[in-house]
Amino acid sequence: MLGLIVLIGENSLTHEPLIRRLESDGFSVVTVRTLAEARVHLRGVTGPVSAVVSNVGMRRQADLDTILEICAQRPHLKLILAVRELQQLHSEFRTSLRGLHILKTELDDPASYDTIRAILDIPAPVEDEEASAPGVIRAPEAAPSQPVRDRRATALPHTFEIQRYSESFLSRVGMADVPVLLHGETGVGKEVMARRLCAYSARANKPFLKLNCAALPSELIESELFGYEKGAFTGATIDKPGKFELAQSGTILLDEIGDMDIRLQAKLLQVLQDGEVQPLGSRRIVKVDVRVMAATHRDLRRAIKEGAFREDLYYRLNVINIVIPPLRERQQEILPLAETLLRKHLPPGTKAPALTPELRAVMMEYQWPGNVREVENVMRRYLVYQDAELLIQELELAIVPPEPVVEAEKVPEQEMVAAAAGAKSGSGANLVTMDHLEHTSRMAETRLLLDALEATRWNRRQAAAQLNIDYKAFLYKLQKYGIVETKAKRGAVGT
Repeated sequence: MLGLIVLIGENSLTHEPLIRRLESDGFSVVTVRTLAEARVHLRGVTGPVSAVVSNVGMRRQADLDTILEICAQRPHLKLILAVRELQQLHSEFRTSLRGLHILKTELDDPASYDTIRAILDIPAPVEDEEASAPGVIRAPEAAPSQPVRDRRATALPHTFEIQRYSESFLSRVGMADVPVLLHGETGVGKEVMARRLCAYSARANKPFLKLNCAALPSELIESELFGYEKGAFTGATIDKPGKFELAQSGTILLDEIGDMDIRLQAKLLQVLQDGEVQPLGSRRIVKVDVRVMAATHRDLRRAIKEGAFREDLYYRLNVINIVIPPLRERQQEILPLAETLLRKHLPPGTKAPALTPELRAVMMEYQWPGNVREVENVMRRYLVYQDAELLIQELELAIVPPEPVVEAEKVPEQEMVAAAAGAKSGSGANLVTMDHLEHTSRMAETRLLLDALEATRWNRRQAAAQLNIDYKAFLYKLQKYGIVETKAKRGAVGT
């Protein structure tokens, strides 16, 4: 994808031909009705945004404030406004917009494909002295435009984009004021997804609070959720509102909901049903209007069967169920994600080290048990090392954990032949046990692996290719036999 285009128009159906042509060029297009909706949508987008195209009226101060906020969120954005709309603005509006690099053109209704493409293919205006004055929001100078094919090849997807869920699906779920249950392994980005959904919703400007149900004892979780009055328990010296009160009109994320004490689950269910909370030690009932999202890495259906999770609470939370696959099942996202996170932690004024072809290959083979969080940690480590080979060695050691190393036993060829012959003849003198035969076979396979490694100077990929073995199968055999490289460039196997 080249990036996202947010198209603002009161009738989205009239823009269907334009949307189809832009999407065929490699853009992702989202339509909204107002500038306010565009602002909300952009808050939840983590990837590149090419342009916001607006052909709606701007008459109020709120419209200008929205434009300024969008430009602050996205300083690289091309904001395309109709000339006729700008001409009708008050003088103070035009003064406020003077420092911004806003592209102004005569837009048709609906906006034409040729007009939009012509604008997107030209570089952004060069900054002038006025635009660089303190306090002025401005877009940095863009690089010269590239052919569409080149830009499409180098464009990065959204940092946490899950391809099974489209942008329009996430937008619909975000705008729907219903509970959402997020499933996924630790570190896959469940909180990021929850915040992204919240950014699409009408509650985007309201509080977003999170509580980790696995990090606190059930007594503390109860007081954190529902609050307490002074004197409710030892140490309660003041009144304290709970997260449900603090998140009024907003969103609360209950992380690791599967670890919540089952007695507390009953109270949570009551809150979801009645929209009321009662602080600890109080007779006061507080009405709350909060959207609840929950996240877990556990199998809640199994927890229900085991009696560890309430079935009625499960169905209360499970209105929308979003499963975020582990990163090993989203391999096409690994490298773009790594590059994005590498730039995120890059110190100002420094150049990011390149992801070499060898490093890319190892990263694609690594299983990433820590998911997105582990990728981020590895990229931060890479910025410290500045050495791709060192990082490759670490990842390969993680793929094949080192085993205890002992000196390799060289089995004479005559002994292997004799052992095989004895097993075949079945004579008492030459009869070998199955254990001895297995040991002999292991020695022979170990010698074959070691010879291939020595012949390729311990280049595992070349050794696997020489033996005509799949690389992952080759690594498995090295792990199985405990073969690791030593100073003598010779691994060994435990007998």
